Amino acid sequence: MSRTVLICGATGKQGGAVLNNLIKQKANFNILAVTRNATSPSAQRLLQKSSNIKLVQGDLADPAAIFKTARGLTQQPIWGVFSVQVPMPFGGPGGGEVGQGKALVDAALDAGVKFFVYTSVDRHGEDSKDNPTPVPHFIAKHEIEKHLIARTAGTDMRWFILRPVAFMENLTNNFLGRSFVTAWKLAVKTKPVQLVTVSDVGVAGAQAFLRPEEYAGRAVSLAGDELTLKEFETVFKEKTGRDLPSAYSFIVYPMMAMVKELGYMFKWFNDVGFGADLKALRKEYPGLKTFGSWLETESDFARK
Repeated sequence: MSRTVLICGATGKQGGAVLNNLIKQKANFNILAVTRNATSPSAQRLLQKSSNIKLVQGDLADPAAIFKTARGLTQQPIWGVFSVQVPMPFGGPGGGEVGQGKALVDAALDAGVKFFVYTSVDRHGEDSKDNPTPVPHFIAKHEIEKHLIARTAGTDMRWFILRPVAFMENLTNNFLGRSFVTAWKLAVKTKPVQLVTVSDVGVAGAQAFLRPEEYAGRAVSLAGDELTLKEFETVFKEKTGRDLPSAYSFIVYPMMAMVKELGYMFKWFNDVGFGADLKALRKEYPGLKTFGSWLETESDFARK
């Protein structure tokens, strides 16, 4: 019997990656893809991927309305939810990231959802459960995690938490991507940084929906590679034939001071850092991409 899953952020990176992997695996799921604008080209393209996809127009600031709309599109109960929020301050719509994340948990419980997958962030491996860190959007995700675990205690809604490290997709051929490299150079220097691809978040999220008994009640810190900046530069040169792009330090340094979120995050990378267990992860997810394999297969920097 097929199950119905509600995927938030379906036209975004992480939600889209989970959706794509469920389709790729020909999973027996009916997919309710949440989007703010069901008529947008990106939303309409989702419908072309599978006849099992239906669009749910809604805003995460009002998750109860999302479930109301979703129930009108299917006769089946909504069995699963994939939850991802965009970092934003508390004063944002629906109480910001924390308010939206908590409200989605509550709405899922009210709707009788049985399995809830939340994508958070790693905060140094096994320390993540009790370590909010000083980084504002890491703190927000820690708050949502705590709410999910507390609210589902004694209920029949089980959960799985994914904690990805830094995304390889942060390396883009524009000012933001070059600034990421320069911030790393300024703040982290010689310490390795763990990295993962968005597509591998999709693999892990889909796998949890396909094998809920194996993943319920677990939290997995997800990484595919661990590199110093020098190693990062070397791999980039080997795979692309080019030097790693970067921005001017005199621009990025004051930006890190003004944008506190950015400064706090890179300082934490150097002082503490991510703590995913790459050896164990490769046993569980043997297809995890290294930085080199991502450059070759998914990045905009691949040799033409």
